Amino acid sequence: MLILSSYIANREFKPLQKSFSIDDLLDGARKVVKGLAQKVSIGRYDFQFFKVRIGSKVKGRMIVFAVSKNQKIVPLLIRLKKDKKVGMNMSANNPFVVDQINRNLDQVLLDIEKGEFEEFEL
Repeated sequence: MLILSSYIANREFKPLQKSFSIDDLLDGARKVVKGLAQKVSIGRYDFQFFKVRIGSKVKGRMIVFAVSKNQKIVPLLIRLKKDKKVGMNMSANNPFVVDQINRNLDQVLLDIEKGEFEEFEL
C-alpha cells in the first residue's frame, strides 16, 4: 500500500507531475517491498528509510519510509535526477536532504494523524 499524504502530494509530487505519474510512485513502492531499494540511514531510528529510482521517461529518485509490518510505503522526498540540490546527491551525507526529510516527515505524520492522505494498492 502506498500512502500519499496531502502535504507530499502538493509539495513534492504536484510540481513534478509533468515528469512522473502516480504509476511511477507505485512502481517505486513495489521496488521497496521487493527489496530492490537502497536503505538510507537518516538518523531517526523509529522508521526505515529507502531510496529508490523512479520514472521511465525521466530519471528521478524518491526517498520513502516504510512500515514493514503492513508493508505501507510513504513517500517523503521526490526529485528529478538532475535536481541541483538533491537529485545527484540524495543521501544522508547531504545536509539539505536530511533536513528536508525531517521536515517532510513531521508534516506527513500530521497529515496521517488528521486523515489527510490517499491510499493506493500496489
